[in-house]
Amino acid sequence: MKIKVIVIFIICSMFLTGCWDKVELNDRAYVISLALDDIGDLLEVTYTIPNLPVITAQSGGEATKFIKVTKAETLAQANRDFGKKSNLRINFDHTKVIIFGADFLQNTDNLKKVLDHFDRNPEYSKSLLLLATKETGKKLLQAVPNGEETTGIYLSQVFINNSLETVSAKTIELGDFISRMYSTEGNGVMPNIIFEDNEVVVDGLAVLREYQLKGWLEDQYMTPYSWVLGKGKETIALVDMQGVLVPYEISDLTSKMKFDMQDGLLKIKIEIICEGDIAEYIFEDKDRLFNTDYIKNIEKEIALSMEEDIDELIDIIQDEFGVDIINAYNKVKTSNRKVWELTHSNWEDYFRAASIEVESKVSIRRVGLSK
Repeated sequence: MKIKVIVIFIICSMFLTGCWDKVELNDRAYVISLALDDIGDLLEVTYTIPNLPVITAQSGGEATKFIKVTKAETLAQANRDFGKKSNLRINFDHTKVIIFGADFLQNTDNLKKVLDHFDRNPEYSKSLLLLATKETGKKLLQAVPNGEETTGIYLSQVFINNSLETVSAKTIELGDFISRMYSTEGNGVMPNIIFEDNEVVVDGLAVLREYQLKGWLEDQYMTPYSWVLGKGKETIALVDMQGVLVPYEISDLTSKMKFDMQDGLLKIKIEIICEGDIAEYIFEDKDRLFNTDYIKNIEKEIALSMEEDIDELIDIIQDEFGVDIINAYNKVKTSNRKVWELTHSNWEDYFRAASIEVESKVSIRRVGLSK
């Protein structure tokens, strides 16, 4: 009988006690954004952490965030060393953004090591946004854009809340990036972020080749880039009609690729099919937009303009970067197995030498409701 009572007492005491490793909310350092920079032989890691007591009105003060900087040989070591500078336990459950500085991306080993760290560690969400900057990630996180206190949250909202497909064409998440880098032996892209005139601006792409920064695709090419990816909704194509700039606002767009091999040369045909509206015109001459022949003429000029823009983009991708950033590899793999079998073992060489033809088909659906 005594033994039964003792056992019951022990079981009850187990349920009545708290978790031995429980950490209170205010005892955690929830990292919102993380920046990685190369400083010689060391990795500099910058953490942005919200000041929870101030945010939850449990204590006075004005700063809603604080920034911690740690230097170490590896990211794992930097995270461990964080505890030497803080009485809080570091936590990545709510991390939104990881920013890579330009110097960091110049070192092949840097990217390989941190991607392995992110892939092994379940604390990091695979939906984290990855960003690059031409300067240092530390400088970007220390900036205060538009009066916002937490740069990481602001940056994530730029991508999450913005419906423009030129922005979605740049969105790169951690899980997708790791998969792409693994399947292409280190080739990929990530958005470039700059801080200018107290504004955080999404400005083109960082292009990576063999786990190293190869160059920057300037923002002027992002609209044709989104067309090639089939993400051109809400973008605008401009055409000059006898001295009048006519904006064509795209409401729907699809992109297709066709592949062939001729005399050992890879041939790719990119077909862009889109429809949209004339967004504005000269007020006095608006009746011309109700002339069928004139509309067909505009459609032809818009198609030609889009083809020229994409041709210029393709030349830069092939000649300057030599990296397939238009997802042609995955498309040939699913659409033309015969060509894929011939090219997949040496795809990047075939892609750099490929003959790429662009054809655009444009339809104007609306020119206005009044005449």
